[in-house]
Amino acid sequence: MPLLCARCNAVVTHQRFAIRMQGRHEHTFFNPAGIIFELRCFQQAPGAVPHGEPTTEFTWFPGFCWQATLCTTCQTHLGWLFSNGGSFFGLISTRLL
Repeated sequence: MPLLCARCNAVVTHQRFAIRMQGRHEHTFFNPAGIIFELRCFQQAPGAVPHGEPTTEFTWFPGFCWQATLCTTCQTHLGWLFSNGGSFFGLISTRLL
């Protein structure tokens, strides 16, 4: 089943790309500003493009650096690409349909 950008309905990823990180597919985190994010982890997200330089600052997954990811169609912030040699996408649940 395709998962779509909640803003523009473009295909972001597919349910078949769902993975478990740290034992779970879904995670809840907060950023330094106190904003809570509910993430779902995916091996691939062809409709999301990384933006900005990778950083390890305040990473939610130890050993991974992160970059923001945007919808390739409307540029909405969809989540983050986490990498450490391999990579996965942590996409914000409410920004997917």
